[in-house]
Parts: sequence; structure tokens; C-alpha cells
Amino acid sequence: MRLKIAGGRLFDPAGGWDGEVGDLFIRDGRIVAEMGEADTVIEARGQVVAPAGIELRGQAATYGLDFLRLTNGVPSLQELGESYALLGYTHVHEPLLTAWTAGYVQRQLAGLPVVDTSASLVLNLRELDLWLNSPEHLREIGQTLNYLLEATRSLNFRVVEPFVRYRQDVYVHRSLDLDRTLEVLADLARATGPRMILEASPEVLRAGLPEPAAFHLAALGPALTDDDLAAAALALLAAGATGDLGLMSAQPQSGAARLPVRIDLGWYRALDLNPPPDEAAARRALTLALDYQGAGLAFSGAGPALAPVAGYPRMFAWLGDRAARRQDWGEDLGAREYSLSEWLWATRTLPARLLGLTDRGRLSPGARADVAIYDLPAEAPHSQWQRSLGRCRTLLKAGEVVVDNFSLVNPEVARATYYRRTGAEATPMLAEICQFQSRRWENLWVPAELGGPWVGL
Repeated sequence: MRLKIAGGRLFDPAGGWDGEVGDLFIRDGRIVAEMGEADTVIEARGQVVAPAGIELRGQAATYGLDFLRLTNGVPSLQELGESYALLGYTHVHEPLLTAWTAGYVQRQLAGLPVVDTSASLVLNLRELDLWLNSPEHLREIGQTLNYLLEATRSLNFRVVEPFVRYRQDVYVHRSLDLDRTLEVLADLARATGPRMILEASPEVLRAGLPEPAAFHLAALGPALTDDDLAAAALALLAAGATGDLGLMSAQPQSGAARLPVRIDLGWYRALDLNPPPDEAAARRALTLALDYQGAGLAFSGAGPALAPVAGYPRMFAWLGDRAARRQDWGEDLGAREYSLSEWLWATRTLPARLLGLTDRGRLSPGARADVAIYDLPAEAPHSQWQRSLGRCRTLLKAGEVVVDNFSLVNPEVARATYYRRTGAEATPMLAEICQFQSRRWENLWVPAELGGPWVGL
């Protein structure tokens, strides 16, 4: 099928387009440089034509989240997938898949309609405690982790607890402190390929990173519990780390239950899916977004309890409109206002690069035709950001129209789950780890029929 988007204002930070008026050509689901007569023409004069959004940290399928859906008004998978599409998104990345919950998480992701999905494999470093202190084992650790990545159909690695701690005195010799673990993780990042993702925490920000360029700091907002930590995060980003914001709502959701929902995933601490709001940390997160001037900071919310997807349009407005910040926060929090290209970089281009989705987040020839069109005229003030960028007029996914005239018209569009195809083989280390577990990992890994359809990168 040949499709032309005619006369739009083209925005593509990766290609240097910043509102130039022109046509975009699509053939067989891909963007092409030129084309003959089109089968279909979408009129986009005066409208923003941009890559579709990519959610870098969309907690859609975390183990235990169904309880929040029962108690705290979290949207169903159906509602969530449709909401992302209406915002102009075509990909959602789940941050918290573990070896124990991989089957559950992948099955949940398969139930998320419209959008494509992927997930991070969270490493429990206690499983590797006997080898992490041995440089000679680093290569085998890397091979073991790459095997696990493919076995769980995950896209990248994430560490929530960059240390090894035991409560029982008998295992104290197997503990590993934060500073030493961060050094090992930097080595592992070099051994396994992409940046190692760390869930930001006050501990990590205080310790610093031995090699900032080897790390991505996820969900910075909740970690910014004092001003010194915000300054530390800014310094790490300036030194070469990347991060995502983890923005939070200005006020708690009205009528939302504040029942604690803590899930035991085998870590030192339970995962809190319904943390209490922290207005001061939320303010620091937004201030960090405005203070940082580089290219290493992506947009994200701090999870469904603190930053529901329905609140994203307002968060977009905070980035681009001082008046919106004054209304919600009582002050400007800085004079900076994001340009449209800066917002697109943070919500499209950088997330695509961090996830390794090389044909997304751009409009150049060869890219998959995931395109969002917004009704935002050139002369529109920043005060229109919430209304215009929170409602996608037209959304194309691989060249198929999904949203038209602000309505979802193709809810059954093809979707897929992306994972990293590493080709790594099982190692003796993995066999030894599994030997001493009452629940065998190999019984919990993800077969082809569980979830998908799958696309290996």
C-alpha cells in the first residue's frame, strides 16, 4: 500500500527536521524518500507530523499490578493500550520482569492491545553472589545473563538492588557492598553490550557511578528525596549517564485508595506498587527535567500509582508551558520551556535508541511508518500543549491507520512483543544456580506459545 501524508509540519529530531513543511511517503509499512501516485492521501496541512511515542517505563504488567486494578482504579489492559494509542504511542516497555515472573508478565503484555511491547529482565544479584567477586568469572556471568535474556524473552537488563545483602549472619560472607557491585555492573555492561539499567535510588545517587556512560538511571523522580540528590543526578547525567525522569503528579489522585501493595519478588526489599506521594520529590523531578540541557534524559512517569497515563498530557504541559507549572506548582520552577523538538526527543527518539529499536523514533527513509499527527498549528502558544499533544489526531502503526480524527478506528491492529536474540548457550554456572532452587528456572522460562507474537532483535 502506498500512502502520502501531505503538507504537514515535519518534526524529526534524529533527522534535523524542525517543522519544515513537506510530504511524507509510506510504502508497505515503511517510510520512503519518494514515491509515485499514492493509494491514500492524509491531509496534514498545518499539523505536526512526528514519530510515534515510545513509553520507556510503562508499568503495565508488573507482577501484583492486578491487585491495584481492583483497589486503586488502575486501568485494565484494554483501557491502557487504547489510552496509549490515543496519546500517539505505539510501543510500551515493561520495566519489572523477573526470572520468576517472566511467564506471567509476558502473558499480561500479550493482552495489551494496539501497542507493541517489550520488557526488562530484573537481575537478582543474590543468585550470582558466589561469582560476582571473581573477575575470572565475568565472561561466564555475561554468557549466563545473555542466555537468561533470551530465555525470558526480555529486551535488556535492569537492576533494582545493586548490592547483595543477607539478613542471616551465616551468609554475611556472601554480601557485596554497593560500591563494589557498581564496579562489577559496569564491567558486565561492557561484557553484555547495552547500558546497564539501574532503578534510581538515594543510595545509588549518593554513591555515584564508577563509569557513568555504562549506566541508565531509571525513574529518577522518586529517588530525589533531598536537594543534594537532585544535584547528584544532574552531575551523573552531565558525566555521561542517561536517565528517565519518573515524573509524578502534583497532587494525589482524588478518591484513590492508599492501601499498601507490597510484592515479594525475592529481593531484599519488597516492591511497593502503591507508594505514598512525595510532593517535594515530584517538584525536584520536574526541576531536574528543566535544568538538564543535554540529550541523555528521556520522559517517563513514576508508575501507575504516582503517574497514571491519563495524567501524561498535563505532564507534557509542565515541560512546555510555565503557566501550567504556575497553576499546578505555584511557581515557574525555572524559565525554560521545552521546544516541540526537545519533547519529541524525550518521548520518541531517545527511548527508541535506549531500547535498541533502530527503525523507530524517526521519520527518515527505512524507518517503520509509526507516525503520529497532532493538531498543533505553528502559531499555537505553549498553553495549547495539554490539549493538542494529549490527543493524537491520526496515528499510523507500520503504515496502518490506528487513530483517525481523534478516535480509535483499528483496535485489532497487529502487535508484537520484542526481545533480544542473543544466541547464548546455557552455562555450567546456570546449571549450578538452578540445582539449588526449589522452583526451577527452566520450568518458568517463556516458550513461544506463551505470549507474543515475538520479534527477536
